[in-house]
Amino acid sequence: MWVKASTRFLLELQVPNSGQEELHLLKKTTFWMAPTRDLLNSRQLYRRAIATRGFNVPEEPPLVQLVLLGSLTGNPQRMREFPSNGPNTGRVNGTLVLDTGGWDSHVLATLVLAIIAEEVVRTTGHWVYANESYSVGGVGYFGISGVYTTHDFVLEGANESIYSPPLYPAYWMHYRSNEALIDELKESDLRENPKYFPPSETFCADGFLGCRDHCSKSYACTLREEAGRECLVVAMMLPTYDQAFFQAVLANLDVPAYFCFLGGTGMQNYVLDAQENGSRALFYHYEPDMFHTKHKGLFDRVFLPRSDPTRVLLSTKEFGENGYGNKSDNPVDVDFPSMQLMKYAGLRVKSLPIGALLAKLAISDLAISALFTAYSDAKDDAEETDPYFNASCGWVRANYATWSGWLDRLPLCTLQEYITNSVSGCENDSSVRAIEFQWMTPNPADASLPYACDGGVTTLPATIRTSRSCDWIRLNSRTWSDWIDVKPACDTSFYDYRVSACDSAARRDVTYFWLLPNASDVLLSAECEGGAALPASVQINCEYMPASSPVFLVVAILAAVLTVLLLAAMVVVFLRRKAPIIRRSQYEMLELILVGGIFTCGAAVAYGGRPTRLLCGLRPVLVSMGFTTIFGALVAKSLRVYRVFMRSAMKRVTVTLRKILKLLSFFYLVDVLIFVGWFSVDFPLPTVTTEEATEFRGTVDRLTCNSSSFIFTALLIFWKAMLLFVGLYLSFLIRNVSVDFQESHWIFGSAVVVLVASVVILPLSYLVDLPAATYFVFLAGLLLFCTVLIMALMLLPKLLRLQEAGAVTTVTANTETNSEENHASERRPSSKYKVGPKTAQEDTTM
Repeated sequence: MWVKASTRFLLELQVPNSGQEELHLLKKTTFWMAPTRDLLNSRQLYRRAIATRGFNVPEEPPLVQLVLLGSLTGNPQRMREFPSNGPNTGRVNGTLVLDTGGWDSHVLATLVLAIIAEEVVRTTGHWVYANESYSVGGVGYFGISGVYTTHDFVLEGANESIYSPPLYPAYWMHYRSNEALIDELKESDLRENPKYFPPSETFCADGFLGCRDHCSKSYACTLREEAGRECLVVAMMLPTYDQAFFQAVLANLDVPAYFCFLGGTGMQNYVLDAQENGSRALFYHYEPDMFHTKHKGLFDRVFLPRSDPTRVLLSTKEFGENGYGNKSDNPVDVDFPSMQLMKYAGLRVKSLPIGALLAKLAISDLAISALFTAYSDAKDDAEETDPYFNASCGWVRANYATWSGWLDRLPLCTLQEYITNSVSGCENDSSVRAIEFQWMTPNPADASLPYACDGGVTTLPATIRTSRSCDWIRLNSRTWSDWIDVKPACDTSFYDYRVSACDSAARRDVTYFWLLPNASDVLLSAECEGGAALPASVQINCEYMPASSPVFLVVAILAAVLTVLLLAAMVVVFLRRKAPIIRRSQYEMLELILVGGIFTCGAAVAYGGRPTRLLCGLRPVLVSMGFTTIFGALVAKSLRVYRVFMRSAMKRVTVTLRKILKLLSFFYLVDVLIFVGWFSVDFPLPTVTTEEATEFRGTVDRLTCNSSSFIFTALLIFWKAMLLFVGLYLSFLIRNVSVDFQESHWIFGSAVVVLVASVVILPLSYLVDLPAATYFVFLAGLLLFCTVLIMALMLLPKLLRLQEAGAVTTVTANTETNSEENHASERRPSSKYKVGPKTAQEDTTM
């Protein structure tokens, strides 16, 4: 997250004894420490400083690596890194944002917090504003400022062989009037040391806090100098450090002293030189600080009057307000109190896990001392690139028992809050999905253990293997989450069935199986237990008669035998075509009737077998062509007889074969037009439809020839019905014509046969749901039976009459045929109509 530096501070470890100017600097300077994801294994720590431009800082205090406290205007390289008008001015990419000051103790304590927050709490960043912060409590260790001198001076001062009477540099009262002690610390020794005085910079300007030429002095010093004696000197850092506090205390204790401001580095170097050279020094400093850790045992604190909070509060932070060397109105006259360093945090983090850490973090004096020591050792290592981080990380590693108490007990692990799941098997055609569980925040060392919770659900649930779809799993987490503890009861949703192909008995086997069977027993489910058992297998009827069925073979054989008989009859009719009985019956029409019978036999066979595109188109064509050929020929025969014998006038009429064929062509044309329109618009394709099964609970796919509309089938039925009734009507009209010339009884009988068959077949096809085998037997049987019956009605009477005649008479001329017809009419006086000789004028056509 990018966090705006100018509007927030998330955590501030602030020195309480800082002056106003330094405190102002802290509020305008932001130190960004964004730990990486694995700080304990990585030495990288990204830091950046964004400072208020134009704020002039006297010097660079010791800060974390690559961080400059103060203005960036003086460093061109850093100006290029942090341009004031750049797009990221005041912004940094990180997780936890911490503010720190320029003291080693601040940096080390802040890094301890940063490491624990990153590695244990794993906090995330938030927008926090400076006016929305609160005091979290003390850091743990205390800060204290004071006046110090060298340890050697304290020891040697008490040695009577060196000083007689002995000196007591560790006690403030001796600085008031002990001439020997004052002489060891006289102000002229500093002023005559060009290495340190005057300092390279003006740290205390003339007129500020009573300064003149880098120094201020007490009123006791003024009186002593007036008496011609020299004053002692106290080396100071910056005037804003514990501003005017120690100047006022020593002045009110009547210590004749100069207070010379050499800056932090200058003052420390001056003191170290004094200690190494065996000379004496009295100086201001504070603890904890790296200076005292690195030079442990070399300096002792001077005991001032015991601190009294009521007296400390009297400090006005002013000195020299009445003029250089004059008496000050600042009444404080006790030692500096031991002050608790405070923590501050944004209100936004108060309710977050990091808030508990901030509240309980308490680095003791011993701990900060250990941190300083580790930092000092790491800093002396030339190969160490980040001594701050090295020291802080080492302390965290070695003090788990200490900092673990800063953390609240982790919450109980729950399935909903701390465990997530993933589903495998969705990306391929697998029929098995696996629901696998993982900790949302796993332990880095062992992913099977939690990292953000403790207790409760202590182990990850076992992987759930299920046959449910991925969408179902995603939408029904509450349902399958109960399966973690107890398998669900088996029901119909856990098993499925498969339907086999049609066998030779026109039956299909329905076999049930578990969607996820048990590896050791396929009759048991691996994803459920108890409840419904696996149903037994059942058999259902096929939707078509398989070609491998014995029934189909019998029908095919019968149709083949009948076809052979019809072909033989066609040969006989052709050979006997000149016989009078055959000739009068128009042998061409008899041949067409036999051809129609062959079509019908083909239709009986075509309605069996697995539906294909060819069979679906061939079935209605064969039935229609067979019907049209048979009844077209019968209608043509009846119409010829009607034209010849049923005219009102006694005219000679000739109905040629060509005219009859034209009539038949019209019948075929109607069929062709219907089929062309049907097949071009809605071809009866083999279609799989899913239907509810009646033999078991479920659906089954049915393969049938299907058209989306019934209109073309209805047109065919209507057309055939018209043809049928026309034949019936014509047979009724010629019922009284001589039996040698009309076949009304046989035509009527054939029409009745077809009508009865249609009355049976149509309901079976469209109203009654019969098994495919039963329907095929009925349909094929009726087709073959009707074909045999119609052929018998049309041929058997003629064959019997041929047998009675005993021989076939050859007739060669049409006139002889007409004569025979006249004789036949004369022999039957009961005939209603008579036919005379033909005249040219009486010849009519259809």
